[in-house]
Amino acid sequence: MLQLHSNKKINLFWWRIIGFAGLAGLLYYSWPLGYWLNPLVGRQGLASDLGAKGQPYSWLFTLLDVISGALILLVTLWLARAWHEFMNLSVKLILWGYALFGVLTAVSAVLPINCLPDEARCSSWMSNPMLVLHGLASIGSIAGLTLSIVGVWQLLVITRRGAPHLRWMLHGIMLIWFGFGLLTLALILTARSSNTAQHLFITVCSVWTVLMPYILVHLHTQELEFVRAVNKQDNQDE
Repeated sequence: MLQLHSNKKINLFWWRIIGFAGLAGLLYYSWPLGYWLNPLVGRQGLASDLGAKGQPYSWLFTLLDVISGALILLVTLWLARAWHEFMNLSVKLILWGYALFGVLTAVSAVLPINCLPDEARCSSWMSNPMLVLHGLASIGSIAGLTLSIVGVWQLLVITRRGAPHLRWMLHGIMLIWFGFGLLTLALILTARSSNTAQHLFITVCSVWTVLMPYILVHLHTQELEFVRAVNKQDNQDE
């Protein structure tokens, strides 16, 4: 009975992690609201333009990103607590990258751009520190998410942990992730920023926000089962 009660508590803990991660991913995926709350910017601008100063409901998009970042940080702390017995370099890389994504997502939201790129009053980024800080925080958040993806890839592929379908899924995510990176770089270099490409990229980020905790929960369960099997075998040998 005690073992059953313990398993129920563990399952509830895992579902809480996945549930909060799911909520964080949903809140991060707020750009579709722009089609109703701010149609002009929502249909033509970038996602960050919805939170620009002076835009309708900018406070809402800022709040959603801040809450999403806070939830991501909370999920990271819970995962770190669960993995402390099996902590290694790959897991540390995953958790630090995921936490960095959450923190800088919130920071970029509270440092909104103070103009839209196509407005005449928008000064050059060199004389607009708020725009620079917002850009650096946004880039840093994506760098953090990239670290977490690389960490999971190392954990699943190099150490051959987890189910085979997870490894194949991660290969696909890596291909999509770095493919979008090259596409974004090409669009920036050719001054052809695309809100459609960015929205698709945000979709991938939102999915990974939920998928990464699920993968760590799955792997942690395997680690516990392995430890229990070893302990059971040791007891039988004795």
